[in-house]
Amino acid sequence: MTQELHDGLIRDLVDYLLPELTPYEVTMYLLILRRTVLNHGDRNTRIGKRTIASLFAKGSRGDRPSYEVVSTHLKGLEEKGCLRVGDTTRDGTLYTIILPRDVPAVVEKISVSRPPGTDNDYFSEDSKRRTVFERDNWLCQYCGERVLEENATLDHYVPQSKGGDHSKDNLRTACLVCNSIKSGRSYEDAAPLLLSSIRERKARTQRGI
Repeated sequence: MTQELHDGLIRDLVDYLLPELTPYEVTMYLLILRRTVLNHGDRNTRIGKRTIASLFAKGSRGDRPSYEVVSTHLKGLEEKGCLRVGDTTRDGTLYTIILPRDVPAVVEKISVSRPPGTDNDYFSEDSKRRTVFERDNWLCQYCGERVLEENATLDHYVPQSKGGDHSKDNLRTACLVCNSIKSGRSYEDAAPLLLSSIRERKARTQRGI
């Protein structure tokens, strides 16, 4: 995750999402966020409810929440659009974390608070972000690898630090690796590092690593 994405995630989490959640839901959301996006960049994790309970913060009496309590708060997060619950296997249930920026309550808050003249923002709004991914055929514009909804990111071709905006023309679909490498660099500065990474990844693929 690039510093830009990390900073935006924390800002959206603190400013918009946390006020919408109960203390238990906050802890649950952060726990799953840590096991997904913050850990490996993917939004999915498979984990059992009893494992979640064992990782959960202790209560005032030093005990862990029960299976039923964990189920209740997971359901609360699902109803608020903070995560999607998938199938259950012997390894646990599949959970897909929804990033703060895509949670319905947060989308509504941002829409209300957005100042006039920001209709050209294709970075912040999920539906507009998707049009960029579709324009680029869901391919990383640096290495050519196909990306999925779970790991697709948008890169500012002209970095924000150098005056780049959120316009559609300044955004490029990027995989997590290329976005992390380019980060706040211009394309010219990042090109040697990107090419080196692409060669290394192709070599690993050919070796079956």
